[in-house]
Amino acid sequence: MGVSITELTVIFLVALVLFGPEQLPVLARSLGKLTGQVKRTSDSLRREFYNSVYPPGQDIRTAIDGEIQSLRALKAEVLAPPPGAVSTSSRPSVSEPHSGQGSLSTEEPPPRSTTDVESA
Repeated sequence: MGVSITELTVIFLVALVLFGPEQLPVLARSLGKLTGQVKRTSDSLRREFYNSVYPPGQDIRTAIDGEIQSLRALKAEVLAPPPGAVSTSSRPSVSEPHSGQGSLSTEEPPPRSTTDVESA
């Protein structure tokens, strides 16, 4: 959405007719100063907004990151095996039968086919 050359030419010609050739340089200078002042004010407002929002946000983020680290350390402490505990590799698995108790398996039996039902 820029301004084309023809639009700039029309604006220049209208300004030339309205203000005359003597006032046109003064008007252009005033317009340039006004544009610069608006840009400086806009930059100042942007800088002020950034300084009022970004540092407090960073402080909050730093505090949250510290809490996350402490929670991760707590989680690792809770999930760690107690001292003197038997490692998981020497424990019998659930699917192995226990000695003296018969075979207790957690495996599901194979699905029955329709031919098993018909032959019974």
